Amino acid sequence: MNHSLPIDADPAQPGVTAAPGRRPDSPQFTADPMVDRLYGVTLALVAELAVTRTRLDTLERVLAGRGVVGEADIDQYRADELAQEQRSQLQAEYLARVLRALD
Repeated sequence: MNHSLPIDADPAQPGVTAAPGRRPDSPQFTADPMVDRLYGVTLALVAELAVTRTRLDTLERVLAGRGVVGEADIDQYRADELAQEQRSQLQAEYLARVLRALD
């Protein structure tokens, strides 16, 4: 049985990171709009983590399968200054996506 996702639902495939244009007013699901915002942040985090874990697992399996990088190589890696700057930029973009529900 094939358990793979269709390509348009596969989180390992690149896709649109955000819908263009103005965000519509969000419907309210609870009596407290801040609880709704908290749910929004939580769901954004869950989605981001799920995609990240899938992509990381794929990358580690491909690299290990090709004998390029093993688990010890990953554990011992130390980022240089350029990598740290790039990671900071990625983290800022990530936080903007996750915290968008609080706008």
